[in-house]
Amino acid sequence: MEKRGEERRIGKRELFISVDGLDGIGKGEIERALISFEQKLGRSVLDCISFSRAHSKGLPEIGDFWQPPNIHYNTIVTSDPSYAGIGVAIRDEIIARNERNYNAVVNIQAYAIDRLITMKKTVIPALKNGVRVIQSRCVAASLTYQFLKAIEENIPKEKAKEMILKQTGNKLQLEWAPDLLIIPTIKDMKKLIERLENRKKFEKDDKSVFDNLTFQEKLKPLYESKSLKQLFESHGTEVKYLDAGVSPEHTRKQALEIYIEFLRKKGCFNQNH
Repeated sequence: MEKRGEERRIGKRELFISVDGLDGIGKGEIERALISFEQKLGRSVLDCISFSRAHSKGLPEIGDFWQPPNIHYNTIVTSDPSYAGIGVAIRDEIIARNERNYNAVVNIQAYAIDRLITMKKTVIPALKNGVRVIQSRCVAASLTYQFLKAIEENIPKEKAKEMILKQTGNKLQLEWAPDLLIIPTIKDMKKLIERLENRKKFEKDDKSVFDNLTFQEKLKPLYESKSLKQLFESHGTEVKYLDAGVSPEHTRKQALEIYIEFLRKKGCFNQNH
C-alpha cells in the first residue's frame, strides 16, 4: 500500500498550500504574495471567497473552475472557515463577539463540518483534477484555537485533542493534508495586538472573541509546538515558519523564498520562470 508521501512524489494530485497562524500576524500578506507569484507564472487564479460572496450557491464546484476548454483555472484560493453556509454562521455568530457564548464542543463540530463540505465540494475535486489550492487556515486552527478554548473550559488536553482529531471533516483534511503549511511567527505580541487594533480601524474588524492579547499569547506556543509540526509531517506536510515581526515587505519576501524553494523541490519551478 502506498504511503501518503510516496503518492505525492509520483504526482497523483496537485499541490495544496495552507497558511495558518495568529490573528493579524500577516497571513493575508503571505497569501497575496503567493497569489501574485502564481499570476506572474501565467497561472489563472480563482478567488473562492469572492465567488462565495457573489454566488448564491456559495462554494464553487469543479465545473466552476475546471471545465476545459471553456473554464480552466490553474489555481484556486480557499478559506477555512469558508464564506458559505456554516462557514458564515461560524464567522457571524459562533465566534462573533456576542452574549450567546457557544462552547468548545460546538466550535469544534462547526469547524469540522464546514471543513468537510469545503474539502468534498471544492478542494479535493480541484486537487484530483490538477488545480492547485492555496488556503487560508486549515485543521491547524482547530488544533490551536478550538483546542485552547476547550482547555479553558476545563476539558482535559488529551480529550480535547482526541475530540478534534476524530471529527470526520478533520480526518478527511488530514488524509488530504497540505503539502506545504506556512506558519508566520512573531516575538513581540504587543506589536501583534497593535496590528489588530489598526486593522479594526482602517481595514476590517472580524469581531471575533479570539481577538485579544491574552488568548493570542496562549495560542503562540501551540502554533510553534513540536507536536503540531510532527502531526502534519506525519501526514506528508512540509511545515515552514517565517518571522512576520519585521515588516509586511519582509514577510512577503520570506514567503516567496519558501514557496519558490518548495516548488523547485516538487519540480514545479525552474530558472526559466
